[in-house]
Amino acid sequence: MADALNAFPDVNIVPDEVVGFAQTIIHKPSVTGGEGILGRFLGHALEGFGLRVELQEVTTGRHNVLAVLPGDDPALSLLFHAHMDTVPFVAMVNPLSARIQDDHIWGRGSVDQKGGLAAAVMALAAIARSGVRLRSSLGLALVVDEEAEHRGSMALVERGLQARQAVVTEPSGLRLVVGCKGTLPFQIRVRGKKAHGCRPWLGVNAIHQALRVMQALEDVEYPEYVVPGYGKVRGSLNLGVIEGGLAYNIVPDECSLWFDRRTVPGEAQETVLEGIQAILDRLAEDGNPPVESFLSVARPDWNWAPIRRRGLWPAVTPADAPLRELVARHHLAVIGQPVETYFTDGYNEMDFLINDLGIPTVQYGPGDSRLCHTDEERLSVPQLLDATRVYVRLALAAAA
Repeated sequence: MADALNAFPDVNIVPDEVVGFAQTIIHKPSVTGGEGILGRFLGHALEGFGLRVELQEVTTGRHNVLAVLPGDDPALSLLFHAHMDTVPFVAMVNPLSARIQDDHIWGRGSVDQKGGLAAAVMALAAIARSGVRLRSSLGLALVVDEEAEHRGSMALVERGLQARQAVVTEPSGLRLVVGCKGTLPFQIRVRGKKAHGCRPWLGVNAIHQALRVMQALEDVEYPEYVVPGYGKVRGSLNLGVIEGGLAYNIVPDECSLWFDRRTVPGEAQETVLEGIQAILDRLAEDGNPPVESFLSVARPDWNWAPIRRRGLWPAVTPADAPLRELVARHHLAVIGQPVETYFTDGYNEMDFLINDLGIPTVQYGPGDSRLCHTDEERLSVPQLLDATRVYVRLALAAAA
């Protein structure tokens, strides 16, 4: 049997083909909830490249695209994970143009994350076209709903998808991301008593009470976690939205606070909520007047009960996971410089792969994550091509 790594020179990546494929999928709108057209296109394309394809229905008209490049062993030695949906266009000019300017492809989803998706697809397509015999199989999971309720990756969990290791192709600027923070979005509704603004002592100002809640939560010292091979990361809290009041001359009887609590490995949603509730209970007992409040897991776009129950957890791949060294080695071979190890303050769906499916996972993908969700979203063409080259080497090494 020919060794797949020795056959690497026979795997030909055509830069124009990779860039053209990325432009094609950026052209296709796939705002969350409308991934169907792109999913069907990708399913047909992957079949044409020689992969076995299955469409996994997640909700009506919305399907994950699961593809396998078969090897002698049907078990997946490596899984690439990407999401097909994007955030809305907002004020972005020509969001589907996919034009190339200054060596960047412009468009909604170019960074988040059709660049990484295109690199993974084209890497597997190049391997399939080469005819290299693989000792084990390679997989690709293209999921829906990452930008909202994460139904696509939760469907992978329900399926029990298995692989020896995985790469989430979210943008990392070709840094090796070994973990992510979790996110716990929660709302606190504070109740007061309405009165005329000229006699505020007759009421209870819910906004004033809410500020007491805010200050109590801001005073908390959030935990730190030492990430092996990286350093310390700390949990955090952001108050993003305050809603309350009817008119300037009415004492408000209700105020809502929307928080984003970022969690580090070792923190569980249930425990974090218990800590918040303990603070609210103290304010209810010690306050003058006491604070009447109600805590719930909530996000404006979360209407699906299972995601509120589960939450989004922090994740980390152990320092001794072979995948970390594998990515570092092949990054060095392609880029010519050691890879930077990173732990992201943001969240990505390596959570489901690591925490639910037990798959050692890292994030490694093209694109500047600071451009995600912005009107300046654009993908570096050199990074797109380098990511494709690294993915080819990773896949061949894993399947050898």
